Amino acid sequence: MDAPNAIAGTGTDLTLAGDVTPSEYAWGYAIRREWPDGAHDLFGFTPDTHTAIRRLHRDRSFWRGGPVRPTAVYLVPTNAAEVDGHPVDGCRRSECPDSPQRGQR
Repeated sequence: MDAPNAIAGTGTDLTLAGDVTPSEYAWGYAIRREWPDGAHDLFGFTPDTHTAIRRLHRDRSFWRGGPVRPTAVYLVPTNAAEVDGHPVDGCRRSECPDSPQRGQR
């Protein structure tokens, strides 16, 4: 039997203590990468904090030695739907998740 508040994925649903939520609205973290020209990338959604931090460190280390570098790389709280619907290249929308302090539901 699962422990209280355990998360179990069923493919399309995420169950949290008996509450059913579509997985695309599951909250977690994504990496936001800012570019010198004002564009940004938003990718790598995961509901797991440790996985998000590991991905953040890996992305920062990849760009550290390159000739072209982002101006900032950081985690933002968001949901899977926002990341899935995000443009792949050169987004400049102001409504995209951009604050590490933004609250979750």
